[in-house]
Amino acid sequence: MSELIGASRINNLIIHVIKEDADFDVDIPTHKVEKGIPLSDHVERKPRKVKLSGKLIRKTPGELESLINKLEKIETAGTPVVYEGRRIYTNMLLHGLSISANSSIINGYEFICTLTEVRIGKTSYVPPKRKAVTAKSSNSGRKQTQNKKQSPIYHIVKRGDTYIGLGKKYNIKWQQIQKWNGYPPRRIPIGVKMRVG
Repeated sequence: MSELIGASRINNLIIHVIKEDADFDVDIPTHKVEKGIPLSDHVERKPRKVKLSGKLIRKTPGELESLINKLEKIETAGTPVVYEGRRIYTNMLLHGLSISANSSIINGYEFICTLTEVRIGKTSYVPPKRKAVTAKSSNSGRKQTQNKKQSPIYHIVKRGDTYIGLGKKYNIKWQQIQKWNGYPPRRIPIGVKMRVG
């Protein structure tokens, strides 16, 4: 029989976690070769995932309903979560929350949920410029248009430049840079003008 780990917290809401399973996986992109196993020159970390199971317990039914409502709100609003259990995880989103009643728990529920690590992007919304209010004025803010063509960005290759390094420098996936330019990863000519954006 598993032992109760004890009080853990999701955004300072106390929960009782029995099991905490963390997944630290990576992708290993490979390149085909004529002979032997494929080559790989790096790994790409996947988002961390933490699966939790345990008990939601409170002294009164009202406090229990309040806890469940707060967890549901965190999930549906996509609120970033800080989880404090055996380890501390930040920038997580809660999903897959499920509760079940059990006759062995009179003042609570068993629960399961998953926390997945995310990076929150900023919106491209541009607020409207302030104008004097007139009766005819009905303009509101508009999203930036994405269909404007931008000029390509180029980089002159120096010794030590790699697709991965250029991807990080110009904030673009290294696979896209390789697709635009077509050079093999280990044979990028020095001095050539490569498209990087």
